[in-house]
Amino acid sequence: MKHPASAYRQFSVQGATPLGLVVMLYDGAITALQRAEAAIEAHNIQDKCTHLNRALAIVAQLDGTLDLVQGGEVAQTLKSLYAYARTQILKGNIENSPQALRSLIQNFATVREAWSQADHAVSPCSADGTDSPRAPSPNTERGSWQVSG
Repeated sequence: MKHPASAYRQFSVQGATPLGLVVMLYDGAITALQRAEAAIEAHNIQDKCTHLNRALAIVAQLDGTLDLVQGGEVAQTLKSLYAYARTQILKGNIENSPQALRSLIQNFATVREAWSQADHAVSPCSADGTDSPRAPSPNTERGSWQVSG
């Protein structure tokens, strides 16, 4: 039998919108960075490395899904954010700097909130049960914008 939390996470991912998946990735990155920050402060090198590696993997996933051609300026801005994120994560690791991670957590929290607001603005159905017009959304984690419906 699956662990209930694992089953819940799997169900959440399967039922998420493309924007919701991006929000989940940001949530994972923020959590990993917060745990790494706590590990640095506790002088726990093993946990620090585990959490920073997780954060780097999530940043790589976010970066790898960008479509720089169709995504335009938004994708370019996110590409720069992810390069900055890698730099800050490495700085936090090498210098054992919780400050470097705090700065990144704040940036990710701001971007995460924008994705979350966009996700909540996109409604799959109207109150009468018919499909309503959908707002622009990233093309299935590709970072490009399109009207879906």
